[in-house]
Amino acid sequence: MDNIVDVNIYGRILSIKSQDENAEYLKELADFVNESMNDIAEHYGPNYPRDTIAILACLNIADLLKREIASNKAGKDTLLALKESIASRSNELIRLIDETKESRETNEN
Repeated sequence: MDNIVDVNIYGRILSIKSQDENAEYLKELADFVNESMNDIAEHYGPNYPRDTIAILACLNIADLLKREIASNKAGKDTLLALKESIASRSNELIRLIDETKESRETNEN
């Protein structure tokens, strides 16, 4: 069953649809992204553009992922499956965030 999970990422509350069994995992991911963005903001300053901070946080997370994969010497099949999974989850999260954003914008107007 799906439910709505509210997460706080860099001072912004996002409502994301999630299956019940994934809710806690989604919160952990959001906490990780939030910490990453806050680390970037500490380095560059809080007035740095939010989208730039998000992109730099994504690059840091991607770097961590690639280093972890390399250190564990993941096989090509495992790496491909992981990339596909990440791409799929990323696309789904982007879609859900956009859907929530559009819904809020409609409600505000």
